[in-house]
Amino acid sequence: LEARVGELEATQFSTTTKLKGVTNWVFGAVKAHGRGSDEFEAHSGGTSFSYNLALNLETSFTGKDLLYTRLRAGNMANVYGSGVEGIGRSGLFAQEYGIDTGNTVIVNRLYYSFPIGEEFTVVGGPMVRMDDMLPVWPSAYPSDMTYDFFTYAGAPGAYNLALGAGAGVYWKSNDFSVSTSYLSVNGNESDPNSAGIGTDGSAFSATTQIAYAPENWGIAAAYTKASSDNGVGLYIGNGNLQAVGASYLGAQSNSVGLSAWWTPEDSGWVPSISAGYGGTWLSYDDGDDSAYTNSWYVGLEWDDVFLEGNSFGMAVGQPTYVVSIDDDAYDEGAGYAWEFFYKFQVTDNITVTPAIHYLSKPFPSQNSNGMNAMSGLVKTTFKF
Repeated sequence: LEARVGELEATQFSTTTKLKGVTNWVFGAVKAHGRGSDEFEAHSGGTSFSYNLALNLETSFTGKDLLYTRLRAGNMANVYGSGVEGIGRSGLFAQEYGIDTGNTVIVNRLYYSFPIGEEFTVVGGPMVRMDDMLPVWPSAYPSDMTYDFFTYAGAPGAYNLALGAGAGVYWKSNDFSVSTSYLSVNGNESDPNSAGIGTDGSAFSATTQIAYAPENWGIAAAYTKASSDNGVGLYIGNGNLQAVGASYLGAQSNSVGLSAWWTPEDSGWVPSISAGYGGTWLSYDDGDDSAYTNSWYVGLEWDDVFLEGNSFGMAVGQPTYVVSIDDDAYDEGAGYAWEFFYKFQVTDNITVTPAIHYLSKPFPSQNSNGMNAMSGLVKTTFKF
């Protein structure tokens, strides 16, 4: 009898796979004002209705490990402007969940994680994103909100969300954690001159994070070293045109991120508070030239506003902008970004979120009388 019980206990866990799906339907438009607005709206002033779909497969073989597969499809362009003369392209209205696959289903994530002992975890795979290898995401502001910039903890250089082939390990004991990871965006190719893992041509991103995160608050610091000229520059939704362009000119970048967050124990008049700062140093021409960029944000969210399950939130910050070039102040300056949203919890699986956004200076090359822009949208999310 003991032998039979022992055999039953040894095989009591069987391989399981869970499907978690989400789709976002977004209806919205943008309106610009000031010098250059006519050219901008001629290419980006229409109303759009688009979608994102993610099918997440979570498989466990032991009950403690995870094989994660994400299938995605969508038709969100996520970039406003199409090379308008004098205006260029701007992605600052990009949505966090936006992806354009041409309505084709693609493999967007494929990695495996497993524990080593009680305190260490290893994560790796051929399609793993930088934050998949972090034990702590340093923000309480909702990550599935609209403006993409506000979902990077204020430091899109340090938390660049690069996606590629790589691995990481983290140690977590009580409320402390330390993690380190490496990935290559072009790690699926073998030419060491233009791709690969650990080669001169690899588009690499290496991140180390230290965090202290008790139950309802936390602080975190991160450092990321990444290649720039090979393709791990700044995502166009996280900075103005000068900052995005500068991020791809240097050979390598060194970025830091400092973040803190706090959530109240009970819903009420006091919101959750998230804040973050990011700085990136870029070097050019074998170190003879350099540039420095900054970014920051503060995000607030009130739970159970008017009705239980509904929430209201807002965020303000400055998307990445160039502070100095070769230690000389950069005079073009930076603009501000605002976001306001109210999430209706229609059912346990359906939410409707109206949101408005404002950019005070999406194109910093213009003077103080230049263009500003506002967008509005309604996002409907189905989870299944």
